[in-house]
Amino acid sequence: MKILIRNAFTRTVTVAALGLLLATPGLTQQRGGGKPGGGPPPASVFAETARVQTFANRVEAIGTLEANERADLTLSASDRVTAVYFEDGERVKAGKTLISLAQREQSALVEGAEAELAQANQELARLEPLTAQGAVSKAELDIARRNANAAAAQLRAVQSRQRDRVLVAPFDGVLGFRQVSVGSFVRPGDVVATLIDDSVMRLDFAVPSIFLTSLKSGLEIEARSADLPGRTFKGKVSSIDNAIDPVTRSVRVRAMLPNEAGILKAGMFVAVTLLAEPRQTLSVPEVALQPLGPETYVWTVSDTAQGAIANRVKVNVGLRQEGRVEILSGLENGQKVVTEGALRLREGATMIVRDQSILKPAVNGGAGGGGAPAGSNRE
Repeated sequence: MKILIRNAFTRTVTVAALGLLLATPGLTQQRGGGKPGGGPPPASVFAETARVQTFANRVEAIGTLEANERADLTLSASDRVTAVYFEDGERVKAGKTLISLAQREQSALVEGAEAELAQANQELARLEPLTAQGAVSKAELDIARRNANAAAAQLRAVQSRQRDRVLVAPFDGVLGFRQVSVGSFVRPGDVVATLIDDSVMRLDFAVPSIFLTSLKSGLEIEARSADLPGRTFKGKVSSIDNAIDPVTRSVRVRAMLPNEAGILKAGMFVAVTLLAEPRQTLSVPEVALQPLGPETYVWTVSDTAQGAIANRVKVNVGLRQEGRVEILSGLENGQKVVTEGALRLREGATMIVRDQSILKPAVNGGAGGGGAPAGSNRE
């Protein structure tokens, strides 16, 4: 029981002595590192200059790639295939001959039409001088001219049917699998191959109608596909549908993606990022923001004769993008804002702005440690 009383008495004396020590200014003394007069030393901070960069509203969507042009190649005549001039997956130019049908009968018809035209022209040439001399009536000359014109029209008709027996590429592109071989009998409408123009890919996707006022031709998009990991493809909006889907409340948008390398394939499933309302706006690093209730502040650096002075400035912020934030008002281009060390700052306080290069590891060793790494070969 005596021991407990002694401990309680000791604690009472100790607390009383501590209160006396704190209450007596003469018993305390300033320790090293502060300002003369007892103030705290200037805070060391990092700062960065506010700069202008591009911000845009990012709209996410899903779409499927389609070839810019696609044609199922068919012939308009029925006959046997005599020649095939392409291979599966071959890239062809517009006008290249792909398939030819039997031509013997049609060639004979062309030769007959050419002979009819030659005879009609010869008769016309014979009657023209006779009509001028009055030996032949003008009616006979008109009949000869009509026969010549009819023979010319007949020749063009049989030549057109002859061209229909030869299939040519309608545009530049890459062919799919061929569906016929030499000796096959084809009919009008039979698909012999598919030709696509993949130099530019068409991308259709749906965007919520609330972004309708932000959509316009020429907006940039970014597309990524799980089939091509790590690749980003850029394109532009080419057109916007003229109606909103009443069920999904979305509008269809079409964009074009250049595909010179031929990497993108029709049918690919891609994630689309639409950059709507692009604008050039002042920005600062996101770490510079100091929220205080519903308001947001940053610490700016003012260079004075006494050194760098901290000023707290209220700002209005917009979008956040890639570690930076859009500043709508409150700052001017070129102002410096504190990015690290702001917790110790007070309004009007001096500070030391450090160069961020001090955070980079030194290439050469420091004092006392500048030799070669252990285990390295020395000459």
